[in-house]
Amino acid sequence: MGNETNSNEYFGKLLISQDGGDKFSFNTNINLAKKDSIIQIKKPFYGNVLKIKVSEGKNLVFLPTKYSPPFYVPEEINRNFKYWLRQCLLSKNFYVNDTFEELIFNFRCENKKDKKNFYINYGNVSINGFVLRK
Repeated sequence: MGNETNSNEYFGKLLISQDGGDKFSFNTNINLAKKDSIIQIKKPFYGNVLKIKVSEGKNLVFLPTKYSPPFYVPEEINRNFKYWLRQCLLSKNFYVNDTFEELIFNFRCENKKDKKNFYINYGNVSINGFVLRK
């Protein structure tokens, strides 16, 4: 690990639902660094459910755990996610509304005092939550 001083750490919660059904709650940690950022999605008592490495201009790397089945992410989302994440966390408000592979993708972030609220919808999956800076 290099001596990166441009690192920002966040923690929060997110809810994931599919087809408007049951919502599943997770804790999340985000380490936003200049080169490679890490998103950890955790469940209390289970530990890491999913770990995602996010690099500018590169595909997302999913570091699987026994709780994370593989899933597909369209190329455009894959390539742009680091930029979107950085904009979300470091800007006041941020919004993406586009169509990828015939499915509508929305990514919205809102700044509320020290809290960053985010909403992601893609096809039939909805993810929303918040993060706070550590």
